[in-house]
Amino acid sequence: MERILPAYPLFVKDPNFSIWSTTEILNSQEVEAWFGEKKKVYGFVKTKGKNYCFMGNAARFEKEGVLPALQTKLSITAFSTDYEFSCGETIVKLRFVSPLPLTDLELLSMPVCYMEYEIIGDDGAEISLFINRNVCYNDTPETYDKRVRGCVIPMDGFEAASFGLLRQMHLSPSADYIGADWGYYYLAGEQAWIADEEEMLAYLAGGNTDFKGVKEEKYIVAINRKGAGALLIGYDDRVSIEYYGEYRKGYYLEKHSIFEALSETWKNREACKEKLLAFEKDLLAKAKPYGEKYISLLFAALRQSIAAHKLVTDTEGNILWLSKECGSNGCIATVDVSYPSIPLYLLYNPELVKGMMRPILKFARMPIWGYDFAPHDAGTYPICGGQFYGIREGGDKCVDRMLEGGPWHSFKTHFPFYILPAGFPLYDFNMQMPVEESADMLIMFAAVYKKDGDISFFKEHADLCAKWVEYLVKYGLRPASQLCTDDFAGHLANNINLSVKAAVGIAAYAQLLAAVGEGEKSVQYRKTAEEFALEISKFSEGKTHLPLTWDFGEETYSLKYNFAFDKLLGLGLFDQGLLEKETEYYLTKKGCFGIPLDNRNDYVKSDWICWAGSLTDDKEKRLAFIDGLVEFLKSSPDRVPFSDLHFSQSGKHYLFTNRTTQGACFIFLLGV
Repeated sequence: MERILPAYPLFVKDPNFSIWSTTEILNSQEVEAWFGEKKKVYGFVKTKGKNYCFMGNAARFEKEGVLPALQTKLSITAFSTDYEFSCGETIVKLRFVSPLPLTDLELLSMPVCYMEYEIIGDDGAEISLFINRNVCYNDTPETYDKRVRGCVIPMDGFEAASFGLLRQMHLSPSADYIGADWGYYYLAGEQAWIADEEEMLAYLAGGNTDFKGVKEEKYIVAINRKGAGALLIGYDDRVSIEYYGEYRKGYYLEKHSIFEALSETWKNREACKEKLLAFEKDLLAKAKPYGEKYISLLFAALRQSIAAHKLVTDTEGNILWLSKECGSNGCIATVDVSYPSIPLYLLYNPELVKGMMRPILKFARMPIWGYDFAPHDAGTYPICGGQFYGIREGGDKCVDRMLEGGPWHSFKTHFPFYILPAGFPLYDFNMQMPVEESADMLIMFAAVYKKDGDISFFKEHADLCAKWVEYLVKYGLRPASQLCTDDFAGHLANNINLSVKAAVGIAAYAQLLAAVGEGEKSVQYRKTAEEFALEISKFSEGKTHLPLTWDFGEETYSLKYNFAFDKLLGLGLFDQGLLEKETEYYLTKKGCFGIPLDNRNDYVKSDWICWAGSLTDDKEKRLAFIDGLVEFLKSSPDRVPFSDLHFSQSGKHYLFTNRTTQGACFIFLLGV
């Protein structure tokens, strides 16, 4: 079976409802949560007197006489992963669908995915899914009560089996590389049951479906006996997010129940399909000029980027689009994760970009945040409790106590930092990203204004922007040694890529001022941005490319992806000849799996490669930037959801997986 992706999304809706296959053959091993934990989810077809396993580790059921279904096809679309199996003379076609259209927030947030099927050659076939209770919790070493409660709910024309932990501790844990230990999973079909392990094995060996579920190794079960239809899986987390002390339900569940979600999907799946096909048709039309390889990259990025967010509203009804920084502290609403991802959301729904920014804007107004630059994050998913990154180590005993607590997988949440008073010594300045995050926020303000024409969002937060732009004016041209989003190889002083970002951020602010009628101030900041840009441009003269820093020579380089929004916003700070010269040089550094981020290491950042590729006006050169990423998808040795950090020569991934940043892949479609 030809490989398409390192990992295949099956049922993905948000960071806690995320089930993947990490192999081409769906029944060769167990499926996994995005962070690699094995989940016992099994699919079977009974046809013409024999039982076949099409999903999960088929080999474990050999003693019961279950045969492995022979997989014959695998493909992906924008919203589905599709398979075909041979079960003797019977053909089974499957589509694992995650409805995530950015243009329909109700459907986007409706917490139900489904497995659509068609059985050819046996009208009397029976198809079933069994989901083990370990989908409800984390299989970590800590000892706690893993018993579950469950029930079967008769619905209008179908049934739903449900279970969840007896111990419901909402919003805990709050950490990286971990799922939820709260909420209830639902599995729906024509008939549904709760079964124990012995009953499942007896059923597979030819027994009946009189499940009682009397023992502890419980499964929820759904069975259909029609030649075509769907089995549904839903997840009701009950509480999705804590937003600075307020418990918020998911966007859909704020107004509806999980039962309405299941019923809507069961009865109106065709309407859902039409919406998904319309979205995909539009996407294909936009991407057509770049060809099939680019489309494959977009399909790899789409569901992953969207489903690493949670959609909720604040108490005023404003959209919050909250990312989990998967593989990097598990932070929520991280600015330098939002920033690379925004091309996808600008393309289809700029209100979601505002939803990324609101948690940062709210925290920046709280007394504990005493800086004149933008915060890095809003807490640790799923809790917006104040910036977690850069907490000071040592010194104050109270802070030390906050930081105690063992491994990431401990079942704890962080102290609500946002309630601390002004002047409390919480943060280490040396671990902040002042130029990075301030410019990111200003550029995002300008980007959403350019897309939706609504200047009121900027006006509401103009006071914060005024502070942040002044920081860039004072410190942005030759930034002091500080963290930035490319800090994998350490801090840098005089980082030219940050200088470019500062110039673009100041010019973006000038553009916003012009939109609110502050022409005199706009001219002033525009002049400063032009002075920054002129100095950068002059420094590049006589060189093949801009070096890594103002101090280093041409033996160094870095991808100056921050030029991208100069083009997107029509700022005109930098000459296109400079950008073409830069991209020509970057292509000389390309390895098998892409272009390293800078000369200090072999790291490739897939988001920034796409941004850097957008700098050129030459379509063929743009495609040359992404061909290493397409190769990475097909032959990376690590089977994890699309990592945005890997090595250019080996293709091995480093640290990150399943991150929202892959929304960056859509930047070619923004007309930059």
